Amino acid sequence: MAETGRLQRFTSELISHGPLYALANHRIHSPKPLVPLENWKYWTDPKPQWLEGIMRAYPPRWKRKAYLDAMLEQDHASGIEAHYDVSNEFYALFLDKKYRFYTAADFWNKQETLEEAQVHKAGFIRGLLRLSGDEKVLDLGCGWGSMLRYLRETGHSGELIGLTLSQEQLTFDQQQRGLSVSLSDFITEPFEGAPYDRIYSIGSLEHVRPAELANLYQKTYDALAPGGLAVHQFFSYRSDPCPISVAVLELFFPGSMLSMHRIHIEAAEAAGFRITHDSIHDYKPTLRAWYDRLVANQDKALALVGLEVYNRYMTFLPFAWLFFKQNEADLHRVVIEKTAC
Repeated sequence: MAETGRLQRFTSELISHGPLYALANHRIHSPKPLVPLENWKYWTDPKPQWLEGIMRAYPPRWKRKAYLDAMLEQDHASGIEAHYDVSNEFYALFLDKKYRFYTAADFWNKQETLEEAQVHKAGFIRGLLRLSGDEKVLDLGCGWGSMLRYLRETGHSGELIGLTLSQEQLTFDQQQRGLSVSLSDFITEPFEGAPYDRIYSIGSLEHVRPAELANLYQKTYDALAPGGLAVHQFFSYRSDPCPISVAVLELFFPGSMLSMHRIHIEAAEAAGFRITHDSIHDYKPTLRAWYDRLVANQDKALALVGLEVYNRYMTFLPFAWLFFKQNEADLHRVVIEKTAC
């Protein structure tokens, strides 16, 4: 009976959301843990051109947009909680052990550990922030306080403040790490405590919908002291603002919507910022490292979050790898500066 219902749902979603979405959700609801090697190859191995064409042609753009518009009616908190409030202990199974970054790392070679690669990333971003040590810094979407902790441990003595929409992360940041973090929607709520010398985000602008970018960049500009700067790491669409994958991503980040990269740049410049750095980095090695660690901790993961959540992340990570492999989006690090006068 359960398998019959699963097949009925697959058929319904095949018609309503297309083959890519239907296949992803079908695997998420597998009655058994997904087989690691088969699952990775299922998503990442090249498909016949005819099959790839079918998977990328349906549903048509108007149908994708209608579904997306319906998903975007929910508030930001609902989607953030759905993805991040799974279990702090679950994320600890596959993220780096010390900082718990849930964002792309910098692997300098294939022999490096995830821990080393995340420190490389943190150091790169610290360099972009150009800190002398006493600046007042705001972290938008601070997660488990990873970058805040790194800045504190590398000698920053100025005030460090973080914002998150995840109750699980808030509790961890305050009780486990002793950080100054508050529960706040940085997209819709004002930045309390301005002005700031530096504002940054690592992997949170992906949750800002295209129509919200102009206001966010303007709010960031207004919250910075003269001569201040902002640093953002985020991924954005290259050329298609509504690709087939847009519906599948709603399975993992409900209510979020990526923007075209040019929309980010135009919004920043319209707010008054000067773009002084924009580099592209590779997310794929980090996604594979997380996948391998999750697989290695399968029994613990199943005990913590159950089969469906485990299979959801087993589907999400290779699908995200494919998303970048097919060049639908790029991971950017951008520095935007406010004039001194």
